[in-house]
Amino acid sequence: MRLARLNITFVILALLFINSKSFAGPMVKLCIDDDCRKPLSLEISDTCWSNIKDTFSSPFPSDKDEQDNIVSAIGLIESDIYNTLASKTPEADKAEDLYDDNSNKNNYRNIKNYIGVLLDNYLINRHFMRKTITIQNWTGFEKNALLLQSLTDSRIYILQSDSSKLGASPIISAYKQTSGINTNPIPVNNSKNESSKDIE
Repeated sequence: MRLARLNITFVILALLFINSKSFAGPMVKLCIDDDCRKPLSLEISDTCWSNIKDTFSSPFPSDKDEQDNIVSAIGLIESDIYNTLASKTPEADKAEDLYDDNSNKNNYRNIKNYIGVLLDNYLINRHFMRKTITIQNWTGFEKNALLLQSLTDSRIYILQSDSSKLGASPIISAYKQTSGINTNPIPVNNSKNESSKDIE
């Protein structure tokens, strides 16, 4: 009888452990320095990860639903990760300062890493990442963007960061080939560390 109780207790504890692990946030690499040779590995908080999983919980999403989920999740991860970084960086005033000091190129490296985590955890099922592109506006100013492609109808979308503030959701819109868009991948350093992060 006592052995049966011990077995039941063990099974209950094992189930609780497995359940808590399923909500544990994964690690994500954050590029802070210019060449990103030594990205920081930071864990997405359990609360943030649980909210992200809830965001993707719709059983039969459309492509548009998944795109909305992607941009919401990126905003959540970005805010969570930078707040974690600020808590580990005594000299930083606040997370917003760390974000503002980071480069546009690193913002896109980081977004690619966030999307990679979502893909690795099977939360994104209807799209895949293609490559980083540069967009040039009428003033000649260039900025980065990411291309996503739908697995259901092969349509291509462009994801642009809203770098106005920390945690602002990016924008996904239909991709249109125009003279202001360079569809060649952004050149990357040929070192092992750099090329592994910017595979197109």
